[in-house]
Amino acid sequence: MQSTKSHILSHLKRHGGSSVDELAQALGLAHMTVRQHLTGLERDGLISSREVRRATGRPHHIFVLAEKAEEEVFPKRYDRLANLMLEEIASLESGEIAGLSSDEKKQLLFRKMTTRLARRYAPRLQGKPLPERVQLVASILETEGGFAEWRKSEAGFEIIDYNCIYRKVAAADDHVCDWHVNLLAQLLGQDVSCNQFARTGEDCCRFLVTDPTEGRA
Repeated sequence: MQSTKSHILSHLKRHGGSSVDELAQALGLAHMTVRQHLTGLERDGLISSREVRRATGRPHHIFVLAEKAEEEVFPKRYDRLANLMLEEIASLESGEIAGLSSDEKKQLLFRKMTTRLARRYAPRLQGKPLPERVQLVASILETEGGFAEWRKSEAGFEIIDYNCIYRKVAAADDHVCDWHVNLLAQLLGQDVSCNQFARTGEDCCRFLVTDPTEGRA
């Protein structure tokens, strides 16, 4: 069972920042209780606050996650990425990379990683209808260390991951993001795009899953 502090941190992670009023309403807590927990979290270096002035009335404070919380509370999986890469590097044949540029070698490596992971999870997804596959993929992202949820959209589905487990690596090399999109596409067996990346400073990665049945008569 999550503690109240964990619920507060999860809410801030999902929404990018909230006031005391917003937290109290969302979590069903008394304002004083929220303030006490926020004081402790700020003391521990897990959150910070900024003053926001309004057109009328007194200014209020918005609380957001600090970098310490991003790295310590919501896990990153740089070790996972390194292990996957090592597995594929070990299986590479000299003929596969002969004559390839550095960029082409990276693309090949990520393609092989995509295929390996897709095969690993395929038995859990095979034969399931698309909505169930979307739900299972969101669950897989959670298992890998993400903080994901899914919802229906006009064109199909959205998978929103609030915790980019490769955030710092992805910020330095967008091949990581392309790999993640391609992995989801293979797992779901549908076109997937991403219109929002955490690596660019957004609050989450937002994956769009096309449902081919949408719009049919």
